[in-house]
Amino acid sequence: MSKKWRVYLKPFLVIFGIYCFAMLAIWFASISYADDAGRAITGKGWTSDFNRYSSSLLSFLLVQMRFSLVDISPLGQILAMVLLTISSLILVELFGNKKKLSHLIVVTLAGLTPFTLSLWLYKFDAPCMALALLACILPFAIKFKRRWDFAITSFICLMVALTSYQAFTGVYLLLLLALGFRDYLNKKSFDWRRVIFGLASFLAALIVFKFILPEPEGYRSLAMWSFGDFIPGVFRNAGQVFVQIFTSFGRNWLILLACMLIAFIASIVLNSKRKGAHRVLEALAAVAFAAVSIPLSYGIYLALADAPYNPRSLIGIGVAFAIVALLTLRGKQRYFAIPAYILVHLFVVYAFALGNGLRYQHDYAAFRNSELAIHLGNLYPSREELAGKKLQIQGDIGLAEQNQHLASLYPITRDIIDAHQTGLSSFTWGSWSLHVDYDLNYDYTGLLDEPYDCSAFEMKSENYYARISENDSLICIEIK
Repeated sequence: MSKKWRVYLKPFLVIFGIYCFAMLAIWFASISYADDAGRAITGKGWTSDFNRYSSSLLSFLLVQMRFSLVDISPLGQILAMVLLTISSLILVELFGNKKKLSHLIVVTLAGLTPFTLSLWLYKFDAPCMALALLACILPFAIKFKRRWDFAITSFICLMVALTSYQAFTGVYLLLLLALGFRDYLNKKSFDWRRVIFGLASFLAALIVFKFILPEPEGYRSLAMWSFGDFIPGVFRNAGQVFVQIFTSFGRNWLILLACMLIAFIASIVLNSKRKGAHRVLEALAAVAFAAVSIPLSYGIYLALADAPYNPRSLIGIGVAFAIVALLTLRGKQRYFAIPAYILVHLFVVYAFALGNGLRYQHDYAAFRNSELAIHLGNLYPSREELAGKKLQIQGDIGLAEQNQHLASLYPITRDIIDAHQTGLSSFTWGSWSLHVDYDLNYDYTGLLDEPYDCSAFEMKSENYYARISENDSLICIEIK
């Protein structure tokens, strides 16, 4: 290894070690999360899922060496940690100092924030999501002699991100803003050409993705706000990002996050290279940067009339937190980073709690699926009695008792660990166990379709866990 790259080895190992340590409980749980169940059974890749061609190519070249997928976990998740570590190292190079341990610790907020942590639960999708993040950051890691080279590289990388996991594209816009703010703090002239070429590349990639590539198959509308509602709509979505943070985070997380933002502003003021009124303006700029960077990381979703507000759509927020923490460490007052250190620690602790929670939920779901299969077996002793009929699940089993306690402390748990993703429910992934493990023919009406009205069905049986009714072609199972 040349000396040029050897200096990155220790920083890489430190960041990679933190990420892998945080993932231990999740890997030991070894749970098939949401899409994992279907991919492991059918081998289905991503080309029909929102045009994720780069995801399929990554899987073929670096992971599976085939387009039909098999479960090789945690190898895919380890690769995701490698890609995530490279992205984090680039952030340190841009906004910090790779030789300082404090910078290597706080940058892990990019991958450990619970919104982002939810991505690494996926056995198959995790490396594809990490690839999208790296693609959005990579253009800023290369020193180009010409801006056109930056624009072309940005366009290519953004197309990779859009065809692997679109939710990370907001990170590209965030870095355009953050680098401008960094130059302002260092009293450098604002690089308008970088912003103009960067925005042009971003818009060009969006145009190609939306109008030239085939319409992606999926469950969410990509319709944007109308011209008259565009600006109010963007502000509404930005406001909802903050609402989602406040309603998802635990109280101690919110307190530490507020302390981290206050420390960021104080650090900017105390280490300012300006004097007098200009220092006040710099403080106001720091407040504005913190306020804008968080919703900006939401990316193109800001422009959608039907924007999603779930953990997977808010994943860029971790990068915003990491940049704020790194800029806080610009000065000599290392104690300003204490809230960020504690936040990293608490997110690691939560990752362990989340891994154990997944195992609790899996065991609870296995019991409920088994009980329901026995219940059905008693009602329909022979396969012939079920021939030609389909099952439809209504309702869900909810959280295991242990996870109800975890969710009372950290509300985001209800969005990450739920019956739709990991148990028994009306949602397609919530019915996989009945469909596969017990070879029952369930009927999935679709995510946006209304379930059948079972009130007029003939009631067959009812116990503590479920009510079962039927008509000529359908068996309706109402989960209690």
